[in-house]
Amino acid sequence: MTVRGADPEPTLSNRRMTDYTDTDIVFAGCTEAGLDLCRHVHEEIAPISEIVTLTPEQGEAYGVAGYHDWTSFAETHDVDVFTPNEYAMTGEEDVGHFEERDADLLLVHGWQRLVPGPILRTFEHDALGLHGSAFGLPKGRGRSPMNWSLIEGLDRFLLSTITLDEGADSGEVVATKKFDITDHDTIRTLYYKLVVAAQEMFEDAVPAVLDGTVSYETQTGEPTYYPKRTPEDGAIHWDDPTQQVYDLVRSVSEPYPGAFTEHVGERVLVWEAQPFSSDFFFDAEPGTIVQVFTPDDDFVVKTADGSLLVTDWEADAWTPEIGMTFESLPNDSIDSPNRVDRPDNEDALTTD
Repeated sequence: MTVRGADPEPTLSNRRMTDYTDTDIVFAGCTEAGLDLCRHVHEEIAPISEIVTLTPEQGEAYGVAGYHDWTSFAETHDVDVFTPNEYAMTGEEDVGHFEERDADLLLVHGWQRLVPGPILRTFEHDALGLHGSAFGLPKGRGRSPMNWSLIEGLDRFLLSTITLDEGADSGEVVATKKFDITDHDTIRTLYYKLVVAAQEMFEDAVPAVLDGTVSYETQTGEPTYYPKRTPEDGAIHWDDPTQQVYDLVRSVSEPYPGAFTEHVGERVLVWEAQPFSSDFFFDAEPGTIVQVFTPDDDFVVKTADGSLLVTDWEADAWTPEIGMTFESLPNDSIDSPNRVDRPDNEDALTTD
């Protein structure tokens, strides 16, 4: 029943305007996806008081995939900026900044380092971050879980909002959101999906944490960990099946360093490709360019069980010609014994 003259139930917007204006929220990140999430929080949930980010020079020095300069956002929205001396923020001066600020809440996305415990303990309410895997936490902690999920050919991702502690992705779970991984996804489109899922979760989680009404769930089960990936893990071995080569290409496309192959010592980056057909080119050796198309120099490469159409590539002094054969480069990461979440679990991934 609506009582005439009574105050309306608070909406998310009303709660932000009335309750969180004086709240000191810090957001740490330095990537494209991180900025998209930060902007949504600032404009739709609660104002960000300070961003912790890296300079372009630091982003390049630390090799941050998907680095983005947040300076313009901060200036436009009158948000304070703190640039730490080092990415790990373990130094006395970096820790001292947070001790002096004594803020309410830390939000983290697009920050590829663990936040030190002494910094986490300076926040009155909590520190929230994001992590997940196709299998759900605690499976798939560690590095690059979305890249690995594409490499493994998995079909879903379970993203969780978690509290940050001094461990690797071991905090309590606040909320979890599922999204599909389709055959058309690349690592960039997965980050788009991550941002949408995180926005939805943060709309509930941030007010609940600040209001003291949040519920936490401890991670249960035996944790598994994905290993770190390096740019050299993008090497293509043409004796692999077409799907495996395609999954590698889409898993390390922009903003990552890219998959690559070599012809007579010239490195060719493969940014975009797709399975072509298993019906042609039976007699060609895997790695052989069997067709080049005008006018864009798209080309088809024979694989172990079919062929791959390359539609976006980059090289310094090379153009494709029919009959060229790429070297099959070793890539131990694809079948690394450190990969604990194996594709043979895929049958369990098609249900909600």
